[in-house]
Amino acid sequence: MKGILFALAGGFFLTYQSVANATISSQIGTWQAAAMTQLTGFLLAVLIVVVVGDRSYQQLNQVSPLYASGGLLAAIVLFNNMTAVHQMGVTLTIGVFLVAQLVMAIAIDSKGWFSMSKKRIGRTQIAGVILMVAGIIVLKW
Repeated sequence: MKGILFALAGGFFLTYQSVANATISSQIGTWQAAAMTQLTGFLLAVLIVVVVGDRSYQQLNQVSPLYASGGLLAAIVLFNNMTAVHQMGVTLTIGVFLVAQLVMAIAIDSKGWFSMSKKRIGRTQIAGVILMVAGIIVLKW
């Protein structure tokens, strides 16, 4: 149940962030907005680490460069998200992003990529993605 609450909060904040970033990008530019978002997120994360007193950051040298590159990908995600919101609107952008995330998640789970345990992907998961695509088509009309 706790995981569902975190996922819901993440979804709500992601949608708000999409709107805020698109608004900021129309005022200062897309890459500038991405940089500002990354910087403010970094500052908040550092503040939380300091306040909580978590010292596990001392083991950063044990993190694989592949996974440490997540911040680089976040800048690309932000750019794509802001550009899509400007071109398609928030609802359609979030819908398409969700489908893209699900397709990639299914690929990762089914292949066991990135050290994840392999999961069996069945017809019901594929049907779920197809239904989401159908939902996006309905939203677009």
